[in-house]
Amino acid sequence: MTESSTGLCQMYNETGLKSAEVLETVAEPAVTAIDLACIGFGPGGISLAAAYSDWRDVQPQGASVPSLRFIERRPGPAWQPGLLIRGADLNHHFLRDFATPRDPRSRFTFACYLKETGRLFQFGHLGGRVSRVEWNDYVVWTARHFDPLVRYGLAVRSIAPAAMRNGAPNLIELELDDGSRMAARNLVVSTGQFPRVPEPFRPHLGPRMFHSAGFLDRISAFDRAAPLKICVLGSGQSAGETLLWLYDHFPNAQLTSVHRGLPFRLVDIGHFSNEVFFPDQVPYFHALSPEKRRMAAQEYHLTNFSAVDIDISQGLYWRMYEDRVLGTTRAEVIARHAASEIEPVGEGFRIRFVDGLSGAERMVDADIVVLCTGYHEPAFPPLLEPLRKWIVTDSSGGPEVALDYRVRTASGFGPALYLNGVTERTHGASDASSLSMTALKAQTILESFLTNRNR
Repeated sequence: MTESSTGLCQMYNETGLKSAEVLETVAEPAVTAIDLACIGFGPGGISLAAAYSDWRDVQPQGASVPSLRFIERRPGPAWQPGLLIRGADLNHHFLRDFATPRDPRSRFTFACYLKETGRLFQFGHLGGRVSRVEWNDYVVWTARHFDPLVRYGLAVRSIAPAAMRNGAPNLIELELDDGSRMAARNLVVSTGQFPRVPEPFRPHLGPRMFHSAGFLDRISAFDRAAPLKICVLGSGQSAGETLLWLYDHFPNAQLTSVHRGLPFRLVDIGHFSNEVFFPDQVPYFHALSPEKRRMAAQEYHLTNFSAVDIDISQGLYWRMYEDRVLGTTRAEVIARHAASEIEPVGEGFRIRFVDGLSGAERMVDADIVVLCTGYHEPAFPPLLEPLRKWIVTDSSGGPEVALDYRVRTASGFGPALYLNGVTERTHGASDASSLSMTALKAQTILESFLTNRNR
């Protein structure tokens, strides 16, 4: 795997998708077409599989049901494996799982998972807190129900229009990185957002400078007893959890925490402000103009971004205060600074930071740089580039996406295209790296697919 900036999308694409390739020739399908293909089997894909399975279970015996297949680049189910920090909890209510908001009677709810694993009563003693480790276990438990529907360990190399009629495709052909092909009558893109890497850092990505998405894997290569200089960039929950973990596991390291604005503001946990994640906010947000959507997104920013839970803030401040009592300085927090220049020095880096208000400069030397800089969602999904000529776009350059998550396409375009989990700009906070609406989004997409299939 390349560590150069040209390899950024391949390194950090959540489904391992290579840059979309526009095929000059329009292929005929190489295999029998399936009814619905879904690229990506993270929370969005798992929720869709659960909704499909529950629907299929109540169909009359002998009824015709559509075929579904999922493609996932990872060798098996997992949820943010690079951030499964012990003791870190989920900033998310456990009832907003893969099924409960859609149907609390489903066998795929978090409550059913607890019952089956024998921890229902013990979990009740924790007051509803879910650890990252347990949520990942729930993800694996749910996903394993659908193993026959999923092709793991395969990335989609490219897609192409197929079965042309009157200048428009009736099928989509997917080429996988093992050379096999899959034809689909309809397609769901459920690839997730991409890790955000600020421009100055991209040429230096590698074993010593990396995004927090791969934190635990990358940091395991270093000696915990070594007197390392580690720089952590970011102000959100992952930055706080990373810094706290480093404080406890690298006792001889010097830590520098750098923030573009004020450091580690508390997350907005207001009861009323967090109703922005409720289902009725989706049609409200969707009906706004692109400009008004951007304004609304700024309002809900602190409910999910650039902020930390109170326990993270208290834990960090307590440790740094104790250092002062002991006359030591293991960590420094630098506010209002952004990187302007990065110079490789030996195996590490020298980074020039500039204060955004005063213009003052700071030089920081680091053996390791951890980029807790969040995730981003391209306006136009790179995977869909081969179909761009048939996709209707809005003023932002992204696809027009209906309330049912279906992409608007030109007249005569046969397949239905759905975006699942990559529609923050059109559907709001519930798609902003949030798990709140995964079950209901899956229900909406499935119902839309079934309705259009029967027409």
